[in-house]
Amino acid sequence: MFKGIYSAASGMIAADRVQEILSHNLANAQTPGFKQDRAAVRSFPEMLLQRLEASPSSRAGRSQPGRGGRLETPIGTLHTGVYMQESIPRFGQGPLQETGRALDVAIVDQYLPPNPETGRRGHLFFAVQAGDGEIRYTRNGQFVLDQDGYLVTPEGYYVLDETLNPIYAGHDRLVITEDGRVLLDPQVAGGAPADVNPEPRLWLGYTEHPERLIREGHGLWRWPEGEGEEPFAEPQLAANVPFLTDPANPGGIPFALKQGFLEQSNVDVTQTMTQMLMQYRLYEANQKVLQTYDRNMELAANQIGKLY
Repeated sequence: MFKGIYSAASGMIAADRVQEILSHNLANAQTPGFKQDRAAVRSFPEMLLQRLEASPSSRAGRSQPGRGGRLETPIGTLHTGVYMQESIPRFGQGPLQETGRALDVAIVDQYLPPNPETGRRGHLFFAVQAGDGEIRYTRNGQFVLDQDGYLVTPEGYYVLDETLNPIYAGHDRLVITEDGRVLLDPQVAGGAPADVNPEPRLWLGYTEHPERLIREGHGLWRWPEGEGEEPFAEPQLAANVPFLTDPANPGGIPFALKQGFLEQSNVDVTQTMTQMLMQYRLYEANQKVLQTYDRNMELAANQIGKLY
């Protein structure tokens, strides 16, 4: 069997899976808050080829102790192909687009300082309450009002405040400040239910390990269970993170919310299409290698056998 078949086949499989990730990125190029995935392709371990042959002592009728009467002659290494190990989300800041809608909010966190102890720079997320009652995280600030006047996502998930309770807005006549306070119209605020916060503040979570988040549908992310042991690992209220506040400027924060703006996807359409074309060419090249092997095996089976 030609060993190169495995290398070519693994290359085709890896290119196909990378193409799926790029297609998913391209399909969400217009999705607010979407974070593109990057494919991590790794090579299989190299194999050392050796030729086994009879040793001079074994040919003379004497076996060589410990080697079974054989010599091992190194030939070289064999590459056995590649595989796509995982997809890694890229949490870079997406461009902002002005919409003018009072319920559209964008997070601007590109100037967050790194943690002076770990050197890691984190990211911020909104918190919403999913249908199962659990907390999910999102960068999509395209909010709407439900029939009861609460701030929700387009899928109907409640947007949460700093106390992890739904935010009552009542009407789109509201102001969202840069630090996340939701200031309602006085007439609307007067008709709010008695048990709601009269001046809520959007919950903004900070995490230094966004790569641990698990992507779900509708732009939501879920934090896996048992992953919160490290400091600032699981998303926590950004206002409680010490190095995100400036002691010399009480209330000063290195991030802001922009009302009337949406953070667009961070997918570079031109670059993604170029990468898709490269993966197509890679798949095609490996396919031609397999076709060459197929023709060689056909000759070996049909032509060489005619000599006997």
